[in-house]
Amino acid sequence: FFFKLKCHQLSWLKDNFLAILEADAKERAKRRKRNERLANALKEEGNDAFRKGDYVVAIQRYTEGLEKLKDKQELYTNRAQAYLKMHEYEKAIGDCEWALKCNGKCIKAYFLMGKAHLALKHYSESRLCYEKIIQIDPQKENCMNEVNLEEKRMKDEERAMKEVQSGKLAALSIKELLQKLDRPDQNILYYTGGIRLLTGAIKDCKYLMQRLLIMGDVIKVYEYKWSSF
Repeated sequence: FFFKLKCHQLSWLKDNFLAILEADAKERAKRRKRNERLANALKEEGNDAFRKGDYVVAIQRYTEGLEKLKDKQELYTNRAQAYLKMHEYEKAIGDCEWALKCNGKCIKAYFLMGKAHLALKHYSESRLCYEKIIQIDPQKENCMNEVNLEEKRMKDEERAMKEVQSGKLAALSIKELLQKLDRPDQNILYYTGGIRLLTGAIKDCKYLMQRLLIMGDVIKVYEYKWSSF
């Protein structure tokens, strides 16, 4: 009798336990579906704010969406893109890392992470991101050109700035600056540095002319006073 009772109890517990698990699974699925709708709505609001250039609001909406659904990859990559616009590169990288935890083959996450590293002059890390993209989609091999061009641009800019600081372009007359800027074979950043110096030289000349005019007015006043005396 006791054996039969125990078997009956075990059977009842087993049936009810499975029923409880099933009910819990249904409730969680229902809750997730509701949260997914809310997260999608917040994502669209964030996208709308992003298109309008309101990146602060966009970030807020994406964040609210992630509070509803923490494993929604698109919200991480979209927020990372907004962080890039705000020049908050470390935060963008962090969001891309989370996006990749949701989807290890997310090309957008690798692309945005590569851009963030590029902005921070982390060229090796940026290359790794673009290499991952090529591994996922070999047709996107051209994306590596971006990091190569950016690294070259930064090196050219550093070289141009060193030239300016070393005096190669400094302390030149306006005429000499114009002659140097007339050279067709220089890097664009050479011209940028030259134009900055030219602007400064013109400002200095303008300031000097203003001082001379003031001095001229003062002299005229004194001449008038002396002539009156």
